[in-house]
Amino acid sequence: MAEPAIVMLRPDDSARAASLHHAAFDSDGAWSARAIRESLSAATTLALGAEMEARLAGLLIIQRIPPEAEILTVCVHPDMQRRGLAQQLLDHTLTLLGPYGVDRLLLDVAADNAAAISFYEANGFTRDGVRRDYYTRAGGKAVDAVLMSRSLAGQTDKSEA
Repeated sequence: MAEPAIVMLRPDDSARAASLHHAAFDSDGAWSARAIRESLSAATTLALGAEMEARLAGLLIIQRIPPEAEILTVCVHPDMQRRGLAQQLLDHTLTLLGPYGVDRLLLDVAADNAAAISFYEANGFTRDGVRRDYYTRAGGKAVDAVLMSRSLAGQTDKSEA
């Protein structure tokens, strides 16, 4: 398997990023191309994509408000999961945040997404709290959001993205 190319995403990548997001999330959780374009147009956004097999296979979007940054979304196309793409995206992101004055990374994740919680914990994130009934699933079921964070102390600018 070829290594992915990790690239910076720009507003003109919004249509293919939205297509990926729709493939990775149910219709209630997927972002529109407009929402992605607006996010990618913000000066405080850092967005990375993993390109494999001539397509966008993964993405990670961060909002930077130093001294913190928040992961807004991360996803990998279902056909490309279990290949380490999310890990590579996160690794590149962590190395890029230091020069922006970011020393803490935050996120929230659905409490019923055990795989994502496990991934984040394996990457040094700790649980900080819960936001009750934050997500709504198909059929109207409410799901808590687990709030997580990790320090970026000791990270350096090593990414080639």
